[in-house]
Amino acid sequence: MILRFRKLLCFVALLMMVQCACFANVIFRTFSSQLHDAGNNVVVVSVDFQVKNGEHMSAMEGKGRSSAPHIVWTNAEVLDIVWPPSVDIMGFDGLPSGYKGYTSDFSVFYKLRILNRESPISYDMSYVVCNDSCIPKRESGDLVLNAALTDEEVTGINWNQSDTPSQDLSLLLMIIFGLLGGLILNCMPCVFPVILMKIFALVKISSTQKQSVRIHGLSSALGVVSVFIFLGTTLTVLRPVVSGLGWGFHMQNPLVVYAMLIIFLACSLHFWGLLKLNIRGLPRIKIPAQSGYVMSFFSGALSALTSSACVGPLSGVAVAGALLNSSMVCSLAIFTAIGIGASIPFICVAAFSHVVEKLPKPGRWLSILEEFMGFAMLLSCAWPIWILLSQISQVRFVLVIMCCIGATMFVWLLKKLGRSKRLAYIALTGICANVITGGYYASSSQRIHSEIQWIDYSDKILDDAKIWKAAIFLDFTASWCLNCQFNETVFDDEDIILEFKKRNIKAVKCDWTNRDEQITRLIREYGAAAVPLYIYYPGNGKDFIVLPSILTKQTILDAFAKGDAR
Repeated sequence: MILRFRKLLCFVALLMMVQCACFANVIFRTFSSQLHDAGNNVVVVSVDFQVKNGEHMSAMEGKGRSSAPHIVWTNAEVLDIVWPPSVDIMGFDGLPSGYKGYTSDFSVFYKLRILNRESPISYDMSYVVCNDSCIPKRESGDLVLNAALTDEEVTGINWNQSDTPSQDLSLLLMIIFGLLGGLILNCMPCVFPVILMKIFALVKISSTQKQSVRIHGLSSALGVVSVFIFLGTTLTVLRPVVSGLGWGFHMQNPLVVYAMLIIFLACSLHFWGLLKLNIRGLPRIKIPAQSGYVMSFFSGALSALTSSACVGPLSGVAVAGALLNSSMVCSLAIFTAIGIGASIPFICVAAFSHVVEKLPKPGRWLSILEEFMGFAMLLSCAWPIWILLSQISQVRFVLVIMCCIGATMFVWLLKKLGRSKRLAYIALTGICANVITGGYYASSSQRIHSEIQWIDYSDKILDDAKIWKAAIFLDFTASWCLNCQFNETVFDDEDIILEFKKRNIKAVKCDWTNRDEQITRLIREYGAAAVPLYIYYPGNGKDFIVLPSILTKQTILDAFAKGDAR
């Protein structure tokens, strides 16, 4: 029993991370002959999978059958399918894992009856290619009757009229993986602080509203499950019509990531007591007890949104199984299982509410823990910050961070000056202005890559440019120089890019981020002592031009014009 369990864990470890891209080439070959049908309405299709060295694909048998290639045909009735013999997939320990599949090129033969000769036969194929990780793939299109199959190949097929194996067992396995994977997601650094925050809130509630702890816990669990069902439904519906859509698609939007950063930052300030405000002059709003359940629902939804961007052990296998399943009901069942697994902490709080009630009454111990959790939430901010760093330009990223710091400063001022109505309104305006401005800077699409081809500086490059009298532009910059980063945006302007290309200017990046004696010597030769510094050689032996340290589109165009006039 222990050996079997070890084998299972070995292969699950192979599937748990969905990160690396791997590909399989698929070729459709067809054969149509009156030998099989007097009306010439039967076509034999060979789907050839080319499996690269080190990769494997699952077969329609064994534990991984739900990940085997699956094709839905339009305008064709499947009469028979023939699969080639499969082999045992070995685990990390070199022993058979219980999974069956293919480690080299293989072909699956379909016998189809064409329903309407005037319409094309369409296919929608899903399959999984595994190497160190497993990547679900999907292809669709119209079948081209290319008559690439020979008579010998077709007559050698042993048609057996066999049905494909039942996938009930695989669905059950995916649901179990979803439950366990969802539970493990709660241990992710981006989710764990949110879970603890809610549990602390329930501890406070237990001292005054003991009967409502169970309802709050169930409300949070419902919020978690609802988000996973919503994301699963959205992904299942949109995937066939939107290419490149996958799990965690919402995290590809910088605005969503920025909103998550603001929420994490607000949670941190809440733990430190900076959001517990008492502003004189503002009307008192009595919040009904039922609204607390709504807040519990949304706190659960928040934890689900943060965890949905992660693909942890087992949950990655379950997500792949859900996306590849042709039945939407089965897919939603798997997503629901992931949501239930992720909501288990809240379900446990609801089921064992009497345990929460027996905890010590809120006091100094809880205040200390809350302040500590403020640092935990602040640490969680590193995750959306890291994502934004790869989604937007460096300048926009710096401005977003500055807006977050500005909003935090105004929250502190609001806490300190909230008793003054006028100052409180000024602070509230500052908070809103910084949050909105940060959202504007984060709303940039993907990171901007300039079309100017920069090359790293070397003495040889500069000497060769002078010898050949070529036009050259030297950009002395450093990552720690804020002015340099702001100036970089000018080189993304279409007119500047066009001028660089039209004049065939060699663009050289002199990076002074780290100590470099060559660049230091060159900066001194141009009579400067620091960066930013911009030097333009017009070419044809003309002397260089020093540009201002604050670049604009016009200053660069003026330098080009000045070089032409010499």
